[in-house]
Amino acid sequence: MSAAPPVLGRTALLSRCLGALADGRGVLLHGPSGIGKSLLLGTLLDQVRPDYAHVLRTRPAAADRDLPHVALYDLLAKVLAERAACLPDHLRSALDTALLRAPAAHPVDPLALRLAVVDLLRGLADDGPLLLVVDDAQWLDQPSADVLAFAARRLGDHPVVVLLAECGDGDPTRADLSPAPPLEVEVPGIDLESLGELLRTRLDDPLPPATAARVGRAAGGNPLYALELGRALLRHGGSVPEDEPLPVPGRLRELVCARLAALPDRAWDVLRLVTVAVRPGLDLVPLGDPGLAAARAAGVLVADHDGGLRFSHPLLGEIVAAEATADQRTAAHAVLAAAVSDPIERARHRALATARPDAPIAADLVEAAALAVSRGAPGSAADLLRLAAERTPEPGERAARLLAAARAAAAAGLSATAADLCQALLRTAAGTTRAWARLLLFDLAGRDIVAAAGLLDEVVADAGDDPTLLASVLLRRAEVSTHLGQVTEAQARLDEADRLAALADDPTLPVRSLIMRIPFAAVAGPEVESDLLGRLAARVTGAPLSEPVVFSRVYLAVISLRRGEVAAAVERLEELRRETESSGRVRDLIAVLYSLTSAYERAGRCAEARRVALLGASLRVDVDRHPGIGLTMRALAELNTGSLDLAADLLARASEADEQARDSEWAGYALGLRGRVAILRGDHATAARLLGECQRTLHDIGFTDPALFLHDADLAESLALSGGLDLAREALRAARARVAAQGRAVVTLGLDRAAAVMMAVSGHPRPAADALREALPEAHPYPLELARAWFTLGTLERRARRKAAAREAFAEALRRYTDAGCLPWVELAAAELSKLDAPDAPLSELENQILGRLREGATNRQIAAALHLSIKAVEANLTRIYRKLGIRNRAELSTVVD
Repeated sequence: MSAAPPVLGRTALLSRCLGALADGRGVLLHGPSGIGKSLLLGTLLDQVRPDYAHVLRTRPAAADRDLPHVALYDLLAKVLAERAACLPDHLRSALDTALLRAPAAHPVDPLALRLAVVDLLRGLADDGPLLLVVDDAQWLDQPSADVLAFAARRLGDHPVVVLLAECGDGDPTRADLSPAPPLEVEVPGIDLESLGELLRTRLDDPLPPATAARVGRAAGGNPLYALELGRALLRHGGSVPEDEPLPVPGRLRELVCARLAALPDRAWDVLRLVTVAVRPGLDLVPLGDPGLAAARAAGVLVADHDGGLRFSHPLLGEIVAAEATADQRTAAHAVLAAAVSDPIERARHRALATARPDAPIAADLVEAAALAVSRGAPGSAADLLRLAAERTPEPGERAARLLAAARAAAAAGLSATAADLCQALLRTAAGTTRAWARLLLFDLAGRDIVAAAGLLDEVVADAGDDPTLLASVLLRRAEVSTHLGQVTEAQARLDEADRLAALADDPTLPVRSLIMRIPFAAVAGPEVESDLLGRLAARVTGAPLSEPVVFSRVYLAVISLRRGEVAAAVERLEELRRETESSGRVRDLIAVLYSLTSAYERAGRCAEARRVALLGASLRVDVDRHPGIGLTMRALAELNTGSLDLAADLLARASEADEQARDSEWAGYALGLRGRVAILRGDHATAARLLGECQRTLHDIGFTDPALFLHDADLAESLALSGGLDLAREALRAARARVAAQGRAVVTLGLDRAAAVMMAVSGHPRPAADALREALPEAHPYPLELARAWFTLGTLERRARRKAAAREAFAEALRRYTDAGCLPWVELAAAELSKLDAPDAPLSELENQILGRLREGATNRQIAAALHLSIKAVEANLTRIYRKLGIRNRAELSTVVD
């Protein structure tokens, strides 16, 4: 079990709260138990603690509510011991007595006690801002609450801020503890993706992705509920069938099921209908049904404006399902089978109302599954086909339907479900059906195909002389060979697969072969590559979506991207994303999202690249057993618009996972991205080593396309800057040869940049800068490459001691990186520019925007949020602004005339 991130799914909420605290308003977090208020409060406190001279904190418990002044003791006892002499004797005596610091000679004067607290808090605030923190404010003892509310009304002119968390389902009651009206935030549940991450990081063992998603839905966004359900599931083996309820531990039952206790039997009949219905609604029960009325009156069921019925909290549904007997569930399905009109729902309910084999019901389920696929729901089709197999009397037909269910589950990204169905087939089927099940298990191995390669021998043993199966095996063997860098062997297996495919009746086999030949075609030259792409396009144009068709269209777009046709590539990938999403083909969607991430990055659309990369990473974790790809995609998101340190950590973990899986392709990508991190950190020797390893790894598996992963220029530049000038020249010469042979002129600007750096390192910085400036185009297909060239020009001009020219180049790089939203490079360009600025230099547009917000009193955090910068970028700009204005800090701004 790894350490969990401190907060999940709360970025926007934290930003709002930090803004309120910075404005001196205070914050009151409220919501139900387990929703995460205390974690949020602790996170806020960690971030703002340095801004306060004093922080006083209390967290009362239920048992404290009847103990007078116990919260005051938590808050004030320590500071009173240090500040007692600052209070008048009669006030100090009252406070000492209330806090049991002195014998009670007479009853405490309530007014003296209140005034003592006011004076004490004012004195602390005179030292600097004071923060009062109250967690679980609902348990405050009333005497303490009265005193604090009295003080709050008299501290409005002092820098006293209150941070509160209050548990409850209704409106908060403790806002009167804040001197200024606090920001009241009803803490919502976190999204399903964040709940999934919480379960992955906080449970001792991972849950299957589909089960984790179900737990997230049942938890209704509540982190505590999700963890309690997850731990209960692990105690029950880690998963339950979709048609069975989740195990709900007693602690959660006590929290949420009090409303169920007094419901009449008729209400329970209605509740059971709602638990098994696909789309529960008012149309499922008679008008005026007393059971429905009772359930709604108790707040258990809620009717939406469109007539849909839902449980007021999803966990109630799991409890109702868990309480139902098998006969009660069967009866509910029978009622719904007669009530619903949708053929998919009707077929499913008929099946679940009949446990025995039934050929007509099984046939209806197969028809319903085909309809589900046409509606873009392969996951539903998988469930329907599984039910069809269970209701099919004839063994051979049953096995075929189970295989179809496994394939549908795989297409939907339900890898664990698909694998379970395949394992069931291995126990019951024989011959080619068992062979296809093993072949699907190989495909489900994701990037761990070397470990799964033994399955291919077993497929051959069952395949007989079936040319489709044998060609399919050869294609997978070629994939393994490529994975291991055995390029010649891979090509030979592709040739043999093509021979067998000509004898088979499967149009996807030649498509798969063409896809795998693309890297080798690029090496052979533009004409060979164009011919192959033309043949591939002819085969897939207008074809319905399937895995080979999706991958073909991805590669057609990617080659356009590598040729510099960026707009066309983005358009094709965006269209393909829409199609794969609407069809529910999650496994195919992941491939589309990765390529779209690369396309957005090369188009200079970094914010979009980040969003798509994070979505792809999330789906990859759920679908693929190999975590390296998901980690790399998350790192790619950070390198576009996030944290360099987080990117480095993710890539280190990705490299370890890739090594374990013997995944050369993604190992190469992770090494290259780690090299980019080293460049941003100014560690050119490490960058040269990592980029060299990246190049060797990719070249060993035949991936020599210089536009595949833009590392050649960075490698040559890093070698030159770290003392390896001869190696840099050789790397540049080889890169230019590949560019000419493969027709990848789009990467020439990067190579010209590296050549200029080598010239400067050789002792000719001015000619180097002049040469690079001459090579700079007005525009470039890859905007970040042009921004990088301007940045490098700035370093060369600085080396040539042409300060004004260096400033111009760095400013242009900063502008271009800012336009692209590439935050790590924005920070680096701003830092380099700040080293050059003289006090009399004019303010840039960005600096003027920051200055305007400074004059309005905005904090660094607020400026960063408003201008979409990191706090480090704001701080670097502030340093430069102060130098230009001839001041030392924001307090001296008032001395500067507008």
